[in-house]
Amino acid sequence: MFNLALHIARRHALFLVVSMCLLAGFQYLLCVVVSTVNLGAAIEEITKSLPPAVQSLMSEQFFYGLSTRGILAFGWNHPIALALGAAVGIVLAARAIAGEVESGGMELLLSQPLSRSQYLVTQCLLALGVLAIVSFAGIIGTMLGQKVFRLELFGLKSLLKLTISFFLLQSSLFAFTLALSVFGRESGHVATAGFLFALISYLIHVIGRMWSKAAFLLPYSLYNYYSAQAALIDDRLAWKSIAVFVGVFFFSVGFAMWRFVRRDIP
Repeated sequence: MFNLALHIARRHALFLVVSMCLLAGFQYLLCVVVSTVNLGAAIEEITKSLPPAVQSLMSEQFFYGLSTRGILAFGWNHPIALALGAAVGIVLAARAIAGEVESGGMELLLSQPLSRSQYLVTQCLLALGVLAIVSFAGIIGTMLGQKVFRLELFGLKSLLKLTISFFLLQSSLFAFTLALSVFGRESGHVATAGFLFALISYLIHVIGRMWSKAAFLLPYSLYNYYSAQAALIDDRLAWKSIAVFVGVFFFSVGFAMWRFVRRDIP
């Protein structure tokens, strides 16, 4: 299992380092912008021309009244931050099975004294470790930016809750994509399906927040259970959200395990 973990780490090292740096850099850059530009006032002027439903979404859901802390919290709800986190989980899952089948390496890996269940468990454990590191990298970017530019610091407890929430969201996307990967033979197709799932889930969340008649769709979006503002501003992490993310993860991984041990290779 150690050799497999080393193989996976070497294969994805560059991509993971770049993703970590981009997430941390984005959160740091947001601190730079907030400290040098009256971003809240600028956004407030822009939102005045928007429909009331959009204004409510912008000020309450995303920016929490357009305060400095609210805007920094929105940096963790921004599509760029969410996309960077999703990319790590989805790519790891797509390459875990479909990618190895596509490259011809799966038969070699399974010829080692390693059962299929051990193989999948190793993939999951390494992915969880990587996603945790990526999440902490982003938190470091936020903390460093606040410290350097003398912005009001978030509490360590709030940052920990945000880290857990962000980590669980990306872990759920990893697990769902892994369940797709056990059926695939090309990592590109699996990754595309994973990204489409994440995109549709995000769009359902946004539309449900903006349009009351579509609010019934919100429970079906993973992003409905993730809120950086709730963690950083309200110091809150709902147990329901944890239960949903953990449930999706174990159900998807369990299904992937059931299917993988029965799959013909290649």
